[in-house]
Amino acid sequence: MDLRQRVVRRSPFVVWTLNGLAAVSVLLFVHTMVRQNLSPDGQRDWPWSWQLLDAQSATAALMAGIGAIIARAQFARTVQPLLGCRAWPGTGHAPDGALAWTCHLVNSGQSAVVVVAVEYWIDFGVAEPSAEEPTGPTGPAPSTGWTDRAGAIAALAPYGLRPGTDYRLASIAPNSVFGGESNYLLGWLAEPALVVVRDLYVRITVRDRLGDLHQRALSCLTDADRPLTHAVPDQL
Repeated sequence: MDLRQRVVRRSPFVVWTLNGLAAVSVLLFVHTMVRQNLSPDGQRDWPWSWQLLDAQSATAALMAGIGAIIARAQFARTVQPLLGCRAWPGTGHAPDGALAWTCHLVNSGQSAVVVVAVEYWIDFGVAEPSAEEPTGPTGPAPSTGWTDRAGAIAALAPYGLRPGTDYRLASIAPNSVFGGESNYLLGWLAEPALVVVRDLYVRITVRDRLGDLHQRALSCLTDADRPLTHAVPDQL
């Protein structure tokens, strides 16, 4: 699975506007340069008979169009989120002070972003119990594929895992705002859930201040302690 952050869509209005202005400036520059190198007789033919800009103005328009694209790209790098996750075993989430593997989303970028979608992918370490033999596996361990929070909870239910007791997937509503240089709880899994769940991925899509959409899949159980033996200090 590709865990790298990527831009899934640039803001259409901004990109089309800047690219359109740059294209027009290139055409004006080419027209002006070609016209200036034609003989007087050649300048009488269409479209060279039109004097749209002089050489200095055409060059300035070209530099302005290219400069606007470069400036937009530089500003996009400034406001883009830097999404990652940190996870460690600790107490304070599971009932009765039980140990739980806790995962947090970290936005190390400087600007706030708006959540567009949050999806989950669960790889199970054991097969789902059957109705006839509830304690025994019925085949190869399945995966959920990308699903929403309700789908992930429904997939965990047949294994007897209870939300709020054995695990919790944080409810992150669309249009929630993640501040820059901040962290948020993605969820936690206690020992019963760690026995069943082999891997848990959370894919989050966010929109930055320019309207660009960024997406990253986060692996929540990388290097997870199995079984959990002790808590560690807060890693944030």
